[in-house]
Amino acid sequence: MSGQNSDRNDVPYQFVERILTVSLPTAFMLIILVVAGEVQVMSAIAGFAMVVCLTIVLALPFLTNLSNLTQYVHRLAQDEDVSNMPVFGKKDEESSRIIAAINQMRNIWATKTEQLEAQTLSDAAVLDSLPDPLLMLDGEGRIIGANLSARRLFGFNVRGRILSDLFDSQSLSPILERILQEKTRQENVEICFRQKVFDAKLERLPAAAKAGAVAIFALYDMTAQKQFEQMQIDFIANASHELRTPLSVLSGFIETLQSSAKNDEQAREKFLAIMQIQAARMSGLIESLLCLSRLQMTEGVEISEQANIPDILSLVKQMLDAKAARRNMTIALQTCEQSGKIWGNASELNQVFQNLTDNALKYGKEGGTVTLSCHVLQEGKIQNISSPFIYAVSVHNEGEPIAAEYLPHLFERFYRVASTKNKAVGTGLGLSIVQQIVKHHQGVIDVRSDETGTVFTVYLPMYPEDFCEETSGSEPTGRSTPAGSEKP
Repeated sequence: MSGQNSDRNDVPYQFVERILTVSLPTAFMLIILVVAGEVQVMSAIAGFAMVVCLTIVLALPFLTNLSNLTQYVHRLAQDEDVSNMPVFGKKDEESSRIIAAINQMRNIWATKTEQLEAQTLSDAAVLDSLPDPLLMLDGEGRIIGANLSARRLFGFNVRGRILSDLFDSQSLSPILERILQEKTRQENVEICFRQKVFDAKLERLPAAAKAGAVAIFALYDMTAQKQFEQMQIDFIANASHELRTPLSVLSGFIETLQSSAKNDEQAREKFLAIMQIQAARMSGLIESLLCLSRLQMTEGVEISEQANIPDILSLVKQMLDAKAARRNMTIALQTCEQSGKIWGNASELNQVFQNLTDNALKYGKEGGTVTLSCHVLQEGKIQNISSPFIYAVSVHNEGEPIAAEYLPHLFERFYRVASTKNKAVGTGLGLSIVQQIVKHHQGVIDVRSDETGTVFTVYLPMYPEDFCEETSGSEPTGRSTPAGSEKP
């Protein structure tokens, strides 16, 4: 503002200077005429004064308009309020046209600026919507931009940091150097950060972008894929190991029977019995592997038939009562009414409760009781199940408690608690199959163990009878989403 006031104070002096400058040619001509004796001095002075006055009269409106125009443009440049337009005389149409042109140019600039700001915001919104972290780097490898995923991963103050300082990776620095020196256009490197595995992509931009970005650094989370690959490797290794054991036993006894025990009837009967057990074990393992494979193939396919859980539990009790009696144990069935629809495959659910009850008999206290019970819960009681009602079935034995550190691993394939391996023969796949079936039925399975024994509880979504009207064999509607798809 002080500079603007100073300009205003200088206006009179500038006006006088301009008038004198315009009058100089006239003054020179009068001086020449006076020297030549053509004009008297007083006449020359009077003539010069008249010329100056006439110049002032003619130039004053123009210079005033020019001063107003200058001040208006100055206010525009300072982004001040320009709602009061300068007033010009009726004959000064040129100044009005200049003001109109300036305003039109100003509107064009404002529109372009708004468009640029909107585009910038749109670009930022697009980058922030990307699920993968993305960083923009300048020519020194410094981070000058980051989308929302990157800011959440590295911190909201990540801008300004050197990329190579973020990671403890010896392979990243030379790759970054080659990219910045334009020795290569694109390179990938695997990086571990905060217990996650990322496939990092460094790429040189074709041209410098806004704010001087010359390269981008994108991260793709490969943790789940790596874990899945490791699970496949472990699964194949464990399956091979589990199959190799009975095969080696069978091979050894066959070789013995063909040689030293060829004519030993007593040894032959003993060996054949062992071979039968090992063959049954191998057959069970193969059947379990095929069952897992079949369940994985049908994962995500909705079930269109209904199941009656009390009937299934009664059937399981009938099938295992004899086995319980051999161990001097009893199976107590405490069912409750199934007051709604449960979408399920009866054969698969039978396998679930039969497996859980069989395990309860294997590892329960001899002479004890295995209890099958059920109860109904309201919606929201169990995470990942969104249905009006939840039908819960519990299988409780009175055996030794399972240590807390083992519980999270019970549903892993081939996992068996070390202290129970000698108590019963098994493949280590039963609970994995149970969990897979329960998941296929949009349910949840839970396990608790203490001094009173171990309880496995299966939670299944249940709907009122009038929740949805189906025709036989039609695809059910109004179902809950699969377990795991809801926010936990």
